[in-house]
Amino acid sequence: MLTKILSLLLSTIFLVLVSAPREAPELVPEKSTFDFGTVREGVNVPVNFTVVNRGSKEVHIQQIRTFAACVEARPPSKHTLAPGEKILLEYIFESLGYGGATLNKQIEVHYNNRKLSPLKLNVRGKVIPLEPHQAPLGELTYNFFVLVDIRQPDSYAKEHIIGAVNVSLDNIHQWASEVAKSVSDELIIYLYSEDGKESDKAAKMLRAKGYSQYLSIVGGLKEWKNQNGKKFLISGKS
Repeated sequence: MLTKILSLLLSTIFLVLVSAPREAPELVPEKSTFDFGTVREGVNVPVNFTVVNRGSKEVHIQQIRTFAACVEARPPSKHTLAPGEKILLEYIFESLGYGGATLNKQIEVHYNNRKLSPLKLNVRGKVIPLEPHQAPLGELTYNFFVLVDIRQPDSYAKEHIIGAVNVSLDNIHQWASEVAKSVSDELIIYLYSEDGKESDKAAKMLRAKGYSQYLSIVGGLKEWKNQNGKKFLISGKS
């Protein structure tokens, strides 16, 4: 009888210890996977995660490890989180060099919990390769080139990249034929529009007609602002 009582008592103590809340920090993401869908190579994608301390003790973030193409947009606002406190982790996925890849990579957040650390956050999506008539924005810094804004004059006057000449889409073929008389094929001529779609069409058309040095900037002025903000932009009349 005594043996049964002791056995029951030990079992009860064990269950209490197992079910009792543990005093520990626990970092939990509001969403563990960031799926950016499909992007064209050369476009930069903001990648954001919100993480919260669901534990009963302070979280001390010790290290955050990212994969090569995922760079920090800005440092975390803090590295110590009280119970219930949250922070936003902000990164940028730079897709250049990943054309054709289906991405499934991890960001690791190491913190002061040996059993649960690191917290693993997933970044996934597909990167579409560049077409022959397209060029990534970063390429502009490595080549001697002419930059052509093919939007309408009023849009160009409102805002354009410094050094760009304005030749609207309707006139680009005639302009290209005139320029060809004095420009060699070695000179790269980059076209851009508001979001890259119109310049894509123009570059494809010109290359089909034999003007092989014409390339369209992927993402256009929109992607320029995404990567550079207002840097090298000239604003005129509104």
